[in-house]
Amino acid sequence: MKKKRVTIKDIATVAGVSPATVSRVLNYDSDLQVTLETKKRVFEVAEQLSYEPVKKSNTIKKEIGLYFGIETNVEVEDTYYVSLRVEIESLLRVKGHSMPLITSNDTRSSVRNVDGIICVGLFSKDDIHWLESLQKPLVFADAIPNPDKFSAVHFDLDRATRKALNYLLELGHTSIGFIGGRDEVDQVDDPYYVGDERQDTFVRYLSERGLFNPKYLKLGSYSPHAGYEMFHELMISSEKPTAIMIANDSMASGCYKAAHELGIRIPEDVSLIGFNDLPNAQYMIPPLTTIRLDVNYLSEFVIDLMEKTISHDLPQPIQIIVPSNLIVRKSAKYLNI
Repeated sequence: MKKKRVTIKDIATVAGVSPATVSRVLNYDSDLQVTLETKKRVFEVAEQLSYEPVKKSNTIKKEIGLYFGIETNVEVEDTYYVSLRVEIESLLRVKGHSMPLITSNDTRSSVRNVDGIICVGLFSKDDIHWLESLQKPLVFADAIPNPDKFSAVHFDLDRATRKALNYLLELGHTSIGFIGGRDEVDQVDDPYYVGDERQDTFVRYLSERGLFNPKYLKLGSYSPHAGYEMFHELMISSEKPTAIMIANDSMASGCYKAAHELGIRIPEDVSLIGFNDLPNAQYMIPPLTTIRLDVNYLSEFVIDLMEKTISHDLPQPIQIIVPSNLIVRKSAKYLNI
């Protein structure tokens, strides 16, 4: 007995969307305004039902290389980069592109069939020069090595930091600390390196208001262990902040551990605000107030910009700035005076 062919209507019924939406998703309609989650659901249902699309000669897939300037140990400690990498890989897979992994061993000859390269992570001057030597279109994800030369999609960390600080100021806090990190590629003489904008904005914004205290600024690595140690340093001193902004949620988890060991209550004794809104942030006790950096949204723009760069040979680099949201939970409260 001949098996019934799965139709677009079948997929629409299971996915809970219209047949028109299914058709446009499966045909990679760039003008379709639906969420990435909806697109993923349509493709997942199509795969589950073993849908076999009618092949179209004008469907062009690209070979988009991925270069990750992050060492494995850094990825493990700061899971933000893991989530960004996985999201980009997932979206490339959804769109049907092949995605060879580019490494520092590659040469112009070995990447001759690659249409473009997406770069994720932290980059030194040498990294950038090597990437340029491959002579392929480059798009950087959440990195800005040189806006005059390279296209990039990145978060507005300046505005995000000001959102966090404004919230703490509204809660009555004027003694505010900062726990941040130093990248291994940090070089003051490296014209391609951009320092942590969160730290720069924190210092500048509070200095303008006469509220910056250099004793409250602690820098280490972007790891839970560093967060643990720096929180400990801040909170055992005689002069303590009443609130702390933390550069990422991974470091915040270390701060929570230190607070527990020191008998410091969050937020009764100190208010905390994190950065990134990693999945575990909502399950911390108390749930962490944090800045959400939507990697799904950023990844969509990265892929779209890569596709446009390849197909249109853009004459100028493009910078796309993605906004952030303050997610208010329970780790920050009004200052008891």
